[in-house]
Amino acid sequence: MASGNIKRVRTGCWTCRRRGYRCDEGKPVCKECTRLGLECEGYSIRLTWMKSTSRIQTPKARRPKSPGGNGPTRAREVPQPGVQSEGALQLAISKLQAAPPSVLSPKDQFLLQHYFYTVSGLLSSTHDRSINTYCRVVLPMAMSSDLLLDTLLLVSTSHLASTYEEFALELPHYRNRVLPKLINRINTWEGFDPTTLATIIMMSINEIFEANPKNWSGHLRAAGKIISDYMAQCKAPDHDIKMLLDIFAYHNVLASVGTNHTSLVMDFYSKDTWSALAGHSNAFLASVDRLLSLVAKLSMLSSSLTDDGCSRYIKASQLPAARNLKMELENWAPPQAIPNDACNTAEAMRYAGLLYFHKLTSMSLRDHDRADIEHYCREIVRHIGYVSIDSPAAASHLWPLYMAGYFLNHHGSVDHETQAFVRGRLTALRSKRGVKTVDTVRERLEQVWISEDTGTPALDAPLILL
Repeated sequence: MASGNIKRVRTGCWTCRRRGYRCDEGKPVCKECTRLGLECEGYSIRLTWMKSTSRIQTPKARRPKSPGGNGPTRAREVPQPGVQSEGALQLAISKLQAAPPSVLSPKDQFLLQHYFYTVSGLLSSTHDRSINTYCRVVLPMAMSSDLLLDTLLLVSTSHLASTYEEFALELPHYRNRVLPKLINRINTWEGFDPTTLATIIMMSINEIFEANPKNWSGHLRAAGKIISDYMAQCKAPDHDIKMLLDIFAYHNVLASVGTNHTSLVMDFYSKDTWSALAGHSNAFLASVDRLLSLVAKLSMLSSSLTDDGCSRYIKASQLPAARNLKMELENWAPPQAIPNDACNTAEAMRYAGLLYFHKLTSMSLRDHDRADIEHYCREIVRHIGYVSIDSPAAASHLWPLYMAGYFLNHHGSVDHETQAFVRGRLTALRSKRGVKTVDTVRERLEQVWISEDTGTPALDAPLILL
């Protein structure tokens, strides 16, 4: 049904308002949305900032033209954002300003909508947009910062470029809109600035979409230096800053696993819980922050095995401490109140952490360790197999899948059933999420599966496991 034919209603949840249905206004979700199997968008205050009174140019019906003036020839149609009634982004963020800081072209409007409707969801392991940091914190910040806004447009372009070739041609344009301003901001640094931190974090996410582990790690190091200096001065950051720090903390742990990046900021991981969203049953990161802390501590015990730092191991003198951490991983369990998809994903991550322990201690493996490794691989496959590829929790599956795949040919034998599952799941993730890093992980595992020695530097080269 065309949006112009929908009878608008003025009360109820936002889903029922948009669809023209009467709403029973049940909380936290209404019965009408539950009956229809729809996501209830809740009742929070919304601000529409892309109407005719906005400083954004009104979108035109035709396809946006490229900077050169001619629209790209499309091999296939680019998916449009999910909801475009009234031609507006309707954000459930009461503090959102009336308009972005600059007039946006039709193409930039499309990219911003793609960020809101698609990219922000891909980056989060929960369906609850009210606690989605990329919408709740980063997007409002971008409304008062050309630098951060341009970075979000670059991130959207990079994501689209992984599937649609014409967007790859636009990457230099959007990259050049960000880098000179970011360099200037850093060169004139006058102290902690949340917008600059958000920009660097989003630039690290852009490297995920471009599958560049070296730059990803570099951006995280820069963010880590800013955060380390900030935390030395501020022991109680506000809630929005803590939500930004959560993104960094999660990526930082996976960088230590995939790129052997050593953390500058261990204060996060010394606490039992550190997530800003502790207590929210839909907040996936709050469910696994303790688990991630244990993995971070394992990483910090390790030493470089090679000059380039690609391979790391735990020395014999550190084995007692490492085995204590392994015992904590074995005893850890997800919170009972979280959704099933989150619970199964958390369990898969726990077994990935146990495999990471064995990867770091591979020079000290004992016979019974090999049976444990096979069990952990099977458990990862079992738990991920319970989760639909369409679930937001799939955003956190790449690391466990890689760890299970890495150990498939352990001790000279290959579990072909598990191998088929990992290969098929990676293919489905690439198709569903459109993230280049999945291709890199799959190619690495194919090399591992035909190799007789998983300890070679080429097979331990940096990877982005997000």
